[in-house]
Order: sequence, then C-alpha cells, then structure tokens
Amino acid sequence: MFNFRTDLASERKEIYQKANNLEEIDGIETNQEEVDENIKVERVKITNENGEKAIGKPKGDYITIDIKKLKIAQEEEISKAQQTLSKELKKIIDEHIDNQGEILVVGLGNIYVTPDALRTKSN
Repeated sequence: MFNFRTDLASERKEIYQKANNLEEIDGIETNQEEVDENIKVERVKITNENGEKAIGKPKGDYITIDIKKLKIAQEEEISKAQQTLSKELKKIIDEHIDNQGEILVVGLGNIYVTPDALRTKSN
C-alpha cells in the first residue's frame, strides 16, 4: 500500500492512478460535478476489496466539496456553498436513516489549513 500524505479519497485515487498509469481503478467509481466556477463536488465510491486496497480506505462513499475563494466570497457565493453542502448532507441522511432515526453531523475546519495538513507525514 502507498504511504499517502492525504486523507481525502479523491486525492488518494488520483495519486494511485498516476503512480500506476491507470485510467480507472477496479472497485472505485467517481463522479464530478461543477456547481459553478468556484464550487466543485467530487464523489468517490469504493465498492470492493480491490478499491479498499488501492487507496487504503474502507468501502463507502466519500464526498469532497471544493470551494474556491471562500475567504473573499460575497453573500450570494456563500449561500450557494451552503446550499451545495446541505444538498450533499440531505442525500447522505436520506440514504442512511429512516425518518425516526437520529444522526450526528460534525464539521471540522480551519480557514488557514486543509485537513490533510494537520498531521506530519507518517512512515
């Protein structure tokens, strides 16, 4: 397995593809959506053991919402980003719980660093 320096499934997939000169990876399905020039959504679905082994993540759905220029965004752009996040969360909730169930949603973030920069490279 690779020693990935990122936790994002989308980045791991890309690194693995480039390192192995692959167009596709067995067990990994992807979908990209460009909401507008500043908001992109990438969905990575790991469907089998081959996909798990390739990028070191368990089977499941992984969603990355990339929002450019968020620090200088105007109210309308921030609203569109909120709507995008709400839409993705609603899809996940609708798929995984019934109307009576409970769910906990936790958001972590820091405007100065990306999540994969919070730790040092491990060997």
